[in-house]
Amino acid sequence: MLFYLVLLVADLILWYILVRALKGRNWVLRIAVLLLKTAVTAAFVTLFFRIVLYRGEFAEPANAFRQIQMGVVALLLISAAGSCLAVSITGRIAESLLKREMKWTAMTNIVLFLLVTFFVADGYFRQRLDVRIVRQDVTVPGLDQALDGLKIALIGDIHLSSWEGNYDRLEAAMKQAGREKPDLVLNTGDFITYGWQEFGMSDTILRKAGGLAGAFAVEGNHDDGTYYPGYNSRYGELCREMVKRSIEKSGYTLLRDTAVIISHRGVRMAVAGVETHGHHLDMRYGNFEKVLSPLPDSLFTILLLHDPESWLLSAVSGKIPQLTVAGHTHGFQAALPLGIWSPASLVHERWKGLYEFRGSHLYVTSGLGTMGMAARFFMPPEIVILTVKSGH
Repeated sequence: MLFYLVLLVADLILWYILVRALKGRNWVLRIAVLLLKTAVTAAFVTLFFRIVLYRGEFAEPANAFRQIQMGVVALLLISAAGSCLAVSITGRIAESLLKREMKWTAMTNIVLFLLVTFFVADGYFRQRLDVRIVRQDVTVPGLDQALDGLKIALIGDIHLSSWEGNYDRLEAAMKQAGREKPDLVLNTGDFITYGWQEFGMSDTILRKAGGLAGAFAVEGNHDDGTYYPGYNSRYGELCREMVKRSIEKSGYTLLRDTAVIISHRGVRMAVAGVETHGHHLDMRYGNFEKVLSPLPDSLFTILLLHDPESWLLSAVSGKIPQLTVAGHTHGFQAALPLGIWSPASLVHERWKGLYEFRGSHLYVTSGLGTMGMAARFFMPPEIVILTVKSGH
């Protein structure tokens, strides 16, 4: 409840600052700002009661979505209240030093509130649903000419409940991936956020993205149910089994520390997957040696991971696959305009895009869904189309 108490305090501070700032202002401006602030408070209060009074299954998609809706409200209240409070304190200090009234602080606070509110609203209503197709060529030295031009649709971090109320947008994204006619569809996990119930009937949506040579997936660290409130080993076993069934019903071959050899265009290739478990600062990975050691060095191998931090651990098997794909980072769901910098870079060495190490490549997708807060800022949801090229 401390979290909600902090938000209540932020909301009251914002009311106090705005009411003072609006004194003597144009009545149209006063009504517009007060109506907008009332809408923000109403969203907070409504969500609060819907969350705390809810007695159903926590991982039911609508309830799971409410948790990240509250994350958006928290971002708005804390950002707006914090920035307005900073301006007000700065103005008071300036007044005491200069011995005159700082009239600019009132209008600055009004403008800050409007900017923060509209920016966060855009991240919630538009940016998080604006799925992009990102295209990237990957050159693999020594690749069999028959595999030149191999097309891969890379999907990750769907967090299905984050699409509650907008499953049509998710379905459109899956259809768009299917229209690319990829040879392979690869999914790097985090189908859910809290529990298996979030899957609902979404397997019928995910099946709309299929690959000519198959669809393969690994689970993310959320998919084992350890983020479920009151998690215990019994729930974890049930969650893993139910998620496995749902993933397979979605048309994927689930790779749990396993590798499969497939034949495509008359050439054999391997698709491998290593598990990821745990929470941040305590991540655990599967058995790279078990998965990769039996594969011949001459075989073109694609490795699916969830967390890109584990990429170079594959070296314990004596080899790093020619191509590895991962997700997990979400690009922090936020970046500066044009994606030129993201706070993800402060936490993850490899957080989005293509990386190379001794001729092997890693591609990290910023994913499709959201967690923590149902918003994205200059870090749009994406489906990545990788085209593998033969290098000489």
